[in-house]
Amino acid sequence: MNESTETVLPMKDILFSFGEMAGALLVGLGIGVLSVLKKKNIMRGWFAKQETVKMQAHTRVHETLTELRMLVRASRAVIFQYHNGGRFADGTSIKRFSVTHESCASGVSGMILESQDVLVTRYMELIELLDHKPNQIIAVSSLSEGSLRSILEINNVVYFSLGKLKCQDSLTPMGFVCCHWCGFEELDKMHEEGVSDTSLQEVIENSIRTINNHLLIAHK
Repeated sequence: MNESTETVLPMKDILFSFGEMAGALLVGLGIGVLSVLKKKNIMRGWFAKQETVKMQAHTRVHETLTELRMLVRASRAVIFQYHNGGRFADGTSIKRFSVTHESCASGVSGMILESQDVLVTRYMELIELLDHKPNQIIAVSSLSEGSLRSILEINNVVYFSLGKLKCQDSLTPMGFVCCHWCGFEELDKMHEEGVSDTSLQEVIENSIRTINNHLLIAHK
């Protein structure tokens, strides 16, 4: 009968094998950790870049709003944006709007602090004007007595214009831009210089289109 023989590895070979496996495991773990860190750094850099783009977009919104105010010689130019302000008892959304950007001429008081979380239902005439007289220059004295006329008169507005802002789908309302003239003088001067209301409406419309584009970038 043949005796079976077993090969016994020397202890140093066994230790060497374990060392190789441990080394491979550590290398694998190291590569995995480096990969995770790299991904985190990439994501962190991406988010930082996105935040920078958004901040730059908001800066351009304010710059364009100020430029609009100066071009049409308005006293105040304001951006209102719609948002959901809670829900009624039946579950339907309570629609509100708030001032998000504002540019005022020297000596003209701002509205941003007093115009937050405003109920849309309080100013239905404003919504109707947005639909029927977008970008037109409207005399406050032509408005019927109500909340809209009252708030404009409180802020010393004699003429104003309203222009729509739209979401990415070009259908959903995002808000509106409002220009205020707190006196007759600047509009009268422009009329004397041969600037028509139609020309002013075109300037307002073009500026609002630019503002809208910047806001879409800021909201991404």
